[in-house]
Amino acid sequence: MGPASSAETDAHGSAPEPGSIRLVQISDTHFGRDRDFEFDGVNPRRSLGGLIGQIRREESGVAAFLATGDLSHDASPESYTALREALQRLAAPVFCIPGNHDDPGTMRRFLSGGRVVCPEAAQLGGWHLIFLSTHLQGSQGGALDPGQLTALEEALAARPQPHALIALHHPPVPIGSPWMDAMGLENGEDLFAVLDRHPQVRAVIWGHIHQEVDALRNGVHLWGAPSTCVQFKPGATRYERDDRPPGHRRLTLHPDGRILTQVVRQVSAGTQA
Repeated sequence: MGPASSAETDAHGSAPEPGSIRLVQISDTHFGRDRDFEFDGVNPRRSLGGLIGQIRREESGVAAFLATGDLSHDASPESYTALREALQRLAAPVFCIPGNHDDPGTMRRFLSGGRVVCPEAAQLGGWHLIFLSTHLQGSQGGALDPGQLTALEEALAARPQPHALIALHHPPVPIGSPWMDAMGLENGEDLFAVLDRHPQVRAVIWGHIHQEVDALRNGVHLWGAPSTCVQFKPGATRYERDDRPPGHRRLTLHPDGRILTQVVRQVSAGTQA
């Protein structure tokens, strides 16, 4: 599974149309305890700092940012505190969910504050945003426990109209990269069994894979996002770093259920966050 044109492309940098909602997804920031920590030669703080600067210059009318996991590399309080300070530069709420590198409790304690929050859901206009934790203690892969699946069913049943978007960390479908597919969402079919009963679900977005994925399943868009630091080479059988620059995903949610989206890559060297 790889890039496919399953949605229209969002106009670069333009303000959203009246009645629509602009979101920006950032993912896999991988902050370390130390400012000088590098992930395969890339300093995550410097890389995110450059990307935030670009977002502040180029993105108009953003209602919220979605930070989809692996926000810390080592789950340290210091990394979350530094990340919160960096994300406070964004002029809209930042909704955060944990990834396999995160510790959910430490994350809630040290990352939450000001505009940076760790909610289970949010309502923006006619759109219901639902945030799922796929963190599985001691595993690089992820799973949704029965309680979360029940809560998801109840949340979707309680708000059947008009539109919903689901965000999580681990990909619920194979992406065609064997080493990454071995650490995806263990019970993706259980997730889709719930989503298939609720036609208001328009899209599922995730992080973890450090690359762009664009697919369609039963009319629901499936989108993976690049990392704000190191990129992984698509289709690789084992870890290989890609030479693409860091990036974020822009999404514009329309009142009629359409979603315009585009992955935007960093165009200049980052500065320290």
